[in-house]
Amino acid sequence: MGAFSGKVALVTGAARGLGRVTALAFAREGAQVVFTDIDEAGGQETLEMVRAAGGEGMFLPLDVRREQSAEEMVAKAVERYGRLDCAVNNAGVVRFAPIIEETTESFDFHVDTNLRGVFYCMKHEIRQMMRNGGGSIVNQSSITGSLTGNATESLYAATKGGVDALTKSVALEVAKHNINVNAIASCGIDAPGDVFHQWMERENLTAEDVGKLFPIGRMGKAEELTGAVLYLCSEQARFIVGHLLVLDGGWIAH
Repeated sequence: MGAFSGKVALVTGAARGLGRVTALAFAREGAQVVFTDIDEAGGQETLEMVRAAGGEGMFLPLDVRREQSAEEMVAKAVERYGRLDCAVNNAGVVRFAPIIEETTESFDFHVDTNLRGVFYCMKHEIRQMMRNGGGSIVNQSSITGSLTGNATESLYAATKGGVDALTKSVALEVAKHNINVNAIASCGIDAPGDVFHQWMERENLTAEDVGKLFPIGRMGKAEELTGAVLYLCSEQARFIVGHLLVLDGGWIAH
């Protein structure tokens, strides 16, 4: 039996990248996994991978920018599996541009998914977890937010900084309900399709090139990211409340 046998986990943005590896990690640990994305083809691929790993899961093609979708995903998870124990709000987007070239449309593009989407998801996840008697939420943030900046990513950074602030305040509201809310600020995780890989493609960098930028000498492994997620969702992490866990191979320290 896995560490999450009998638990129900929800993961947004799981058609690729960090969301996909997170859904697979929960499945391997015995959780029943509900995951969402607007990319139906990618979501179906993730579902096939979950089943191939011997896991039980359900894919929902939903858009977290709509509150109705957030409410629906929680309702369908409960309808199928009876409860919701863990949630990882991972769905995120980025466009690279200097601030003088950014538009209102681009601002809304980032805010609607990266910040508004996390707000909608947490609101409905928490309502269900309060009915359960507890749960755990992990928001995928970034070191490019409240910790560092990055040229041509100003709108992405602003929304991730907002996620950090939202995480801390919500964590204080719900801790008394046996719900712990935390965030992970990651950088350089080798999970194809995520934001960091989009930056690598834009800069025409290989994994070997990027590895030299980190004090540890390599990119992060997918299981290093998912290990942190699973820990924050475990019973052993109940006393961790409103924390931003940095997972960056020494990038910031360097």
